Formats: sequence, C-alpha cells, structure tokens
Amino acid sequence: MSRTFSLSRLLIALMLLALPSAVRSEEPARAAKPSDLIVDVKLNDDSVMKLKLAEDRVEILTKYGKLAIPVADIRKIELGHRVTEEMAKQIERAVSDLGSAQFRTREEAGNLLVSFREKSYPAVMKATQSTDAEVAKRAEEIIEKIRAAVPENKLNIPELDLIVTDDSKFSGKILAQQFKVKSATFGDVSLKLADLVSINMGPTVDERDLASALPDPGSLTNLQKDVGKTFLFKVTGALNGSVWGTETYTLDSTLAAAAVHMGIVKVGQTGYVRVTIFGPLQNFVGSTRNGVTTANYQAYPGAYKIHTKAGN
Repeated sequence: MSRTFSLSRLLIALMLLALPSAVRSEEPARAAKPSDLIVDVKLNDDSVMKLKLAEDRVEILTKYGKLAIPVADIRKIELGHRVTEEMAKQIERAVSDLGSAQFRTREEAGNLLVSFREKSYPAVMKATQSTDAEVAKRAEEIIEKIRAAVPENKLNIPELDLIVTDDSKFSGKILAQQFKVKSATFGDVSLKLADLVSINMGPTVDERDLASALPDPGSLTNLQKDVGKTFLFKVTGALNGSVWGTETYTLDSTLAAAAVHMGIVKVGQTGYVRVTIFGPLQNFVGSTRNGVTTANYQAYPGAYKIHTKAGN
C-alpha cells in the first residue's frame, strides 16, 4: 500500500520535526516502547504498587519447552511458590537438622522453619512423610504453628507460575529471578520474583469486556493523547484502507485491515481487537500477511500495538 501525502499529513510531519530532539533521536524514548507498561504488582505482604515494567518478554519453561512471551501480550502473571537460593539452602539445612541428635540444633531448626512461614511450608509438609518418626512428628508440630499464623490461601500456592494472555494460559516456571521495573520514587530497581504474588498488566477478555467493546473507529488518530491506554474494538476484517507497520502500526493505519494483517479476523469476519496506544516511534516495517501488504514508514507521532486475539 503506497502512502499518499495530503496537506494534513504534511502538517503532521512538520509537527514531528518540531518535537524535542530527545523524541526524534534514533533511539525512541523508553516511554514510547511497547515493553514499558504500567502494572499493578502485588507483594507477599499483600501491598500493591504501580510500577513501570521495563521488560520486553518473559521466558517461561513449560512441559512443552521454553517459551518467550511478549510482555505487551500478557494480561496477568501469577507467581507460584518461589524462594531465593539462599533461603532454599537454609530451609533444606533446617529440615535436615530436625533429625539432629542435639536438642538445641533441633529447636533452632524448628524456630527458623516457623519464621519462614509459607516459604518453608512445602518443604516441611514433605518432611511430615519422613520415614524417621521423630522427624515426621516435629515437622507436624511446625506445620500446626505455621497454619496458626498464616492464612490458608497463602499456604496452598501452586508450584508453577501462570502467565495469562487474552486467549491462552501458560503454566510453568519463569526463568528470571527478578524483573526490572521503574518507580517514580526510587527510579530503576529490580524486584525479586520470590517477593511477588502477582502482576496485573491489564484486563483479560470476558463477556463484560466484549459487551463494552467500542465500534471500529477506522483509524486511531483521535486517540493520540491516550498514550499507554488499552482499548477493545469490535471490527469486521477488510482489505480497503492503508496500513503502515507490522504488529505496531501508525495511528492513522486502518484498523480493520491491520486486524486482518495480524490474523485476528479474516476479511468479512467480525471479531474483537485489543490495542494499546503509544507515542512517537521512529520506524515502522511493512510486510505481507494474510493477503494484506503494509508499508514501511519512518518517524510518526503516534502508534498502536495490536495484541493477540481478544475474542470471536
């Protein structure tokens, strides 16, 4: 699809040239990257923080192999049971010390396991099945103390992590030990996954979402001020219109054609498309997919990212 320059397009190009050099540099501002998402992070103490996730993808090891899932496609991450390497060693040593001949060693081990609460719970539960009757008995006593101090919902944490997208769920073990985030207060920091309960990136699709889906706007130029926001549209796939980019498109790209290009809907098929709005980007790469050919384009003052399939 060739781009036809109109007066409005020329004005947009002139406006872009007037943007600060930091925005027009070869390296786009971090705030404009699809990987920079504001997320709700729930910590082990049940507190919730709003942070900017500075990761492009999450690698998870499943029973079918390793997957790398783009962060922009993830709606939620639920962390399974996880402890730091150092704590894991302490727990293992303390469980072993439950069988010590020294009373003081057994007492210190038991107190340490109780202090670790839900973190030591799975290991202590396993110790209740020990063939050493004394170890099993001591482990059961520790379990009773942990249960008295910790809510039930924190004790029954799955072993595996769960990543939820609009149309899939992936169960396995996230390979990273920590995520890079940005905080308005503390700047660039790293969060240990062992300290997290869940990360919410955005709503998953359900019947309420579909009922509130917006009609096809044609292009998304009217949403240029809504950077960072995600919208759900009901569209019917079409070939008419112009599209620039691949997966991330210029704001003036025709949504119905871009949805066909992404394979979310076929021509004439009605479905739901979830998009996130971004600020100025420096480069859009065209391609041919599903019968739609999109064009290359350089700097443009706004873009939208199409996520994975949002509904039928």
